Amino acid sequence: MIKTVSIILLVLLGALLLMASRQPDAFAIERSVVVSAPAEVIYPKIADLHQWRAWSPYEKLDAQMKKVFNGTPGAAGASYYWSGNSKAGEGTITVRELMPPSKITMQLDMLKPIEGHNVVEFNLEPTEGGTRVTWAMRGSNSVLAKIAGVFMNMDTMIGKDFEDGLASLKTQAEMK
Repeated sequence: MIKTVSIILLVLLGALLLMASRQPDAFAIERSVVVSAPAEVIYPKIADLHQWRAWSPYEKLDAQMKKVFNGTPGAAGASYYWSGNSKAGEGTITVRELMPPSKITMQLDMLKPIEGHNVVEFNLEPTEGGTRVTWAMRGSNSVLAKIAGVFMNMDTMIGKDFEDGLASLKTQAEMK
């Protein structure tokens, strides 16, 4: 009986590892919204990490989250460290490149719940009715992320957060 159970467990583990090995080595998640405001109004709400508390869905995950800001707000090199509950996790986001009022590139270094090092990018482009704001993240899939990808769709999960954040940013930017 123990031998049969062990063989079944090994087969299941092998199947899991095979499915995980077929997951892509990299990922990209992207969502967009059209905001009825000029890029000059929206841009500072993203570039200044202090302003994220007004629109970022991640700010709502833990009311007791520890936050530390470093650098000049809205400038390259500015960073935001947080440490919170199991939902908020722990990590740092650092502004890497600013191209006002059209592009912001950041480095996201997650420490918990799962370590990851990803590039986050916001693009703002004029469009009919205002400004199209695109929030994107890309990076490498670690072995752990590939295993998790067998059971959950990260694009759907993180994409929902991006959609919620962009909706909130739209509301904030369109306030008169």
